[in-house]
Amino acid sequence: MANSTPIIGFLNPQAYMQDAITDMRQRMDVRILSPESWDDGEISSLVEHCKSEDIQAVAGFAQKDAFHHILINEGLGNSTISRLAFLYCMNKYLMRILEANPFWFAPIDPLNESDEDIIAKITEWPFMLKNTSLSLGRGIFKIETPDGLRAVLADYRADTALQDLISFQNETFSRGIPADQMPPVVPPFIAEHLVDMNTAIEYCYEGYITADGEVVHYALTEEVYFSNHQALGYLTPPLSLSAEQTQQIEEWVNDYMGRLSDLGYRNQFFNLEFWIMPDGTIALTEINPRAAHSYHYNYVYSFGSSLFEDNLSLVASGGKLPDTPWRKWRAGEDHSYTLIVLITAKQTGHVDDILDYGYVDNLEQNEGILIRHTKQREDELTDADMTAAGVMLQQIWITGHTAQELIAKEREIRSNIYRQPQKGSEYPDYWVA
Repeated sequence: MANSTPIIGFLNPQAYMQDAITDMRQRMDVRILSPESWDDGEISSLVEHCKSEDIQAVAGFAQKDAFHHILINEGLGNSTISRLAFLYCMNKYLMRILEANPFWFAPIDPLNESDEDIIAKITEWPFMLKNTSLSLGRGIFKIETPDGLRAVLADYRADTALQDLISFQNETFSRGIPADQMPPVVPPFIAEHLVDMNTAIEYCYEGYITADGEVVHYALTEEVYFSNHQALGYLTPPLSLSAEQTQQIEEWVNDYMGRLSDLGYRNQFFNLEFWIMPDGTIALTEINPRAAHSYHYNYVYSFGSSLFEDNLSLVASGGKLPDTPWRKWRAGEDHSYTLIVLITAKQTGHVDDILDYGYVDNLEQNEGILIRHTKQREDELTDADMTAAGVMLQQIWITGHTAQELIAKEREIRSNIYRQPQKGSEYPDYWVA
């Protein structure tokens, strides 16, 4: 009898995912694949490898894996995201033009527009200027004045390496899209409305679209910030939104993702970040054409759902998954609260001079708390590593039966993990144990 266990390829898993993969292997045959480039030769070899090993489909969870996900599944004959839909997801300007009622924004092309041409477009000061294709918070500027704008534009015009990178990405992602389907404008920058983070709340939404084009709601996480706008952590399910308030979110997601579905988004998860504004309206932050791997353990700890396994199952079957954290939350079923505690640094020097690794080791070894080390204890931070939000050192997953229990644990960890108190991290009013 043929083996009925599905054989699925997992693209470039990170070290902290190993326990999840071990668990999944009790129910499916998970093979590790490690593509390094989008080169036609490498992709063809990977496709042939998958066919020879009876690997039915592949799934990736990091931004760098999203295009590999498409290329390999295309080669295997699976339903997947169209090149056109992917291009829209990978450009912050294109993704915003799909919104039904967006706030102010404008395309910016420093190589083909003068400073004065660009300044004439700006109808709101201050505003946000964002590189449309970079990720991880790179290339994002708060612009206060025309002179500040001129300085950023000058830096970009002098940075030929960045220009080449953007050009390479756009050309690669556009390959195979018919000329008559290409959007007329694919700019390197977007100017847009500056959101007041002290009044708007940001959420991270997970969903997927089946091979037949059906939008399915999966989960919702609240992004918690200190008063200085530095991220504190990611909380599942949200505190600032009740399950009864989700109808508006469903309708907004159905409208926005329906437009991407019409462009060919199929058989894959998606990750939406959006703000809920003070007046209750929803505004897009960005879309990622993949599941957000960091939230896997949020859904495991809070609802018993496996994001990794559900994504792998979806690409193999193309069908609707049996249950979701979204349905459980809306139905009022019992759940826990889970927080990814974000540990960052804004000073240079050795990481083990910033964090108390005796305390970190106790959390991991004695308390059994999962920690993703984005920097190692022997690493040295330099000025070049610094962003406006600092440098991410660790992500720590904690859980509690109540929100108050969770908040107390987060405050305990943050007060003990740093060797010196961190400045400017004032908790929001509702973050009280």
